[in-house]
Amino acid sequence: MRTDEDIMKTVANGDLQQLGELYQRYRRPIYGFLLKRVNVPAKAEDLLHTTFERVIKYRGSFREGSTFRSWLFTIARNAMHDGMKQESRMPIKNGVDISNLSLLTPSAQCDWELRETDNQSQAALAALPDTYREVVDLAWKRGLKYAEIGEVLGISEANVKVRIHRATKQLRVNYAKLNQQ
Repeated sequence: MRTDEDIMKTVANGDLQQLGELYQRYRRPIYGFLLKRVNVPAKAEDLLHTTFERVIKYRGSFREGSTFRSWLFTIARNAMHDGMKQESRMPIKNGVDISNLSLLTPSAQCDWELRETDNQSQAALAALPDTYREVVDLAWKRGLKYAEIGEVLGISEANVKVRIHRATKQLRVNYAKLNQQ
């Protein structure tokens, strides 16, 4: 099996057909990452597509020696932030907020819901501050290494370790509170 970096090198050299394999490998992790932040399946789906459009657009900026996964999550995170900025500037038309309309195919939505069934874990994670929740999601659910998370978030690997440690401590407290209820 070819590495992500090898495939991306061929994509960067103009063989865009190879991007399909990377899309198949990363569509679920990126979608899950985005959905956790925007909480609207249709927005997450749009941002997923925006992410891969940017991969095509900026394929020449992929540096040899860097990991594709951290580069891709950085693009996804930037697309999400850009989308949030643009959304804050867009007025609601005719009193209808189109972001609440479900445009996601049922199969993809069902697939995500099947994997996110543990309500107690979700409640404990939801009670974490955003900075902790983001590193936990990238490390535990998306499988990124601490150095890669540091690249994605623009912080040091040491800072990632501190946030993971503090998040773990806070999760223990959150679980204890949930068990008392």
